[in-house]
Amino acid sequence: MKYSVIPAAGLATRFLPASKCIPKELFPVLDKPVIQYIVEESVEAGATNVVFVSGSGKEAILDHFDRINPKFSAKNLKEDVREKVETLDDMIEVISVRQKSPQGLGHAVMKGTFVVPNGESFAVMLPDMLIFSEGGRSVMQEMCSISEKYGCSVIALMEVPAETRGMYGIAEGKTLENGVIDIKKLIEKPTAGETESNLAILGRYIFTPRIAEILRTVKPGRGGEIQLTDAMVSLLAEERILGYVIDSKTHVFDTGNMEGFALANAYAALCRVPDFDKKIAELIK
Repeated sequence: MKYSVIPAAGLATRFLPASKCIPKELFPVLDKPVIQYIVEESVEAGATNVVFVSGSGKEAILDHFDRINPKFSAKNLKEDVREKVETLDDMIEVISVRQKSPQGLGHAVMKGTFVVPNGESFAVMLPDMLIFSEGGRSVMQEMCSISEKYGCSVIALMEVPAETRGMYGIAEGKTLENGVIDIKKLIEKPTAGETESNLAILGRYIFTPRIAEILRTVKPGRGGEIQLTDAMVSLLAEERILGYVIDSKTHVFDTGNMEGFALANAYAALCRVPDFDKKIAELIK
């Protein structure tokens, strides 16, 4: 799995005015933008190329993964900071694809597949879903292992409360091994009573090449947009798809909304800032 497709064309109106000039993908969680965490997770799983599917005003995302701006004199930076910047410079090969108008996640992924070599599996990683794993291996690393073992597509799943099922794509299936299910059905934002499953699609995918062909023919679905879940339903009719269910040591934050973004910063601070727990407790008091 050498290629990762990251759709990053959203307008982030919920973050206005902060997102007026700055792509929300570059909003920092402590000292790194959200998108860098996503790319690092991709690199850990073996990717060497990242395809950003972006739109107008998102050029700064590409700049972030380019050489350091000349306004910074690298020789004047502290050694630890310089090492971080130099590592970022050489982290990944960046490919940019423009999505001129928002036509759904499926359309964004389809645009990204145009630069993935024919016959190669690839990952799709949603930049809003920030995942911290305490177990040592990232979600994408675990998914890659499963995909290599069984030779099929794999999607990440998380358990959600029954009352929130209608907010997600939901997977139904049978347990194959610990933490892995053999998916039998996929439902996009089910209505009440449509499913008993509480396994929601998380925003991490590894696809076989067949999904690219399906996305080129799938019809617009809910909301008049090309839905990735609809393409996955067609793929499931032809090929096996497995689900990797994250465990309790994996923490997920939806940084596409203010609450999730704030919680992600708080979690990162608890992990990395000395005595942050005591300081925040005092502030709460």
